[in-house]
Amino acid sequence: MHKEPEPFTASGLPGIAFATLPTTGETIAIRHGERIYYRVGTTKTADELNAMYGVSPAQAAAMLESMLSGWKTPVVNSGG
Repeated sequence: MHKEPEPFTASGLPGIAFATLPTTGETIAIRHGERIYYRVGTTKTADELNAMYGVSPAQAAAMLESMLSGWKTPVVNSGG
C-alpha cells in the first residue's frame, strides 16, 4: 500500500514523521508543531513508515528532536 506524502512545511520538514521510542521500542507518529506524539498500532517499523510517506531519516530525526524540545529549537533540514 502506497501513501501519498504529507505536505512539507515551510521549514522543509514533513507534516508527519515516525520514530521509535527508545524507552519502549514502540512506533510513534509525530505531527509537525504538535508537542505530543501518537502511538501507532502497526507491525511496520518507523523506518518503513517514513519510507512510505517519503520522509528521509534526517527529517524524521529532526522532527523527533523538535518535538522533544517543544518546537522551540530551530532544526536545520539536512536531508530532503
